[in-house]
Amino acid sequence: MSSRLRRRTAAPLAAVLTAALLLAACVSPPPSTSPAATERPEVSPVIAPDLPELAATSLHRRAQSVTVRVRSLACTSLGVGSGFVLPDGVVVTNRHVIDQPEAVSIDTWDGRRFRAEVTGVTADSDLAVLRIDEPNRLPTVELRDTPVEIGEPVLVVGYPAGGPVQVSEGEVLATVNGEVLGEPADVLRIGVAVQSGNSGGPVLDLDGRVVGVVFAEEVGRDTGLAVPVATLLERLETDAFSPPAPC
Repeated sequence: MSSRLRRRTAAPLAAVLTAALLLAACVSPPPSTSPAATERPEVSPVIAPDLPELAATSLHRRAQSVTVRVRSLACTSLGVGSGFVLPDGVVVTNRHVIDQPEAVSIDTWDGRRFRAEVTGVTADSDLAVLRIDEPNRLPTVELRDTPVEIGEPVLVVGYPAGGPVQVSEGEVLATVNGEVLGEPADVLRIGVAVQSGNSGGPVLDLDGRVVGVVFAEEVGRDTGLAVPVATLLERLETDAFSPPAPC
């Protein structure tokens, strides 16, 4: 493949910091106990968190809810990407997002944060799995067990630049030789421009099932590349994950 390739991984630290949710509240002083006080004190309004706008359709809302932001404090850097939640507290993302992890957390679209542990990475594909302590508090997504078709419409979901979750509509354009990209099988070319921070996010069909995992963009093409769900299913079924590299 002649096009340039860029892995969609950690957003710059400044972008991560500016994307953090700020929770603040202003509280008025207690009312006076003096007998002369006849007026009720004014109470300043509570400032709501600056959350992303809720998607308009039920499919888009579901896509938002199952996709998380992944933050990994590594040995010498801060990685920020995306991921999605499977049953039993398993979170899927890219291996390059959590490279040499020291501390990992996930954020939901509505501002909640959970600590996560990296349980394994794959040596032959850009996949990693995490586990969280409170899986019952998060909605989960289904993995599709049939191949995606060329021309099929899909949704690409993630946290570009570490900012709010975004849902983009596109279609599967083609398959690309995965060997030249370090993947054991062909990868999907998706007609959606992806950015830094999209790595590890799901590609969903119109039934809300995962058909791929975003891992790179093709520079100059406005297209993204995704690991097919068949590769993920095979790695999960054979438990083909090993501990991440230490510092």
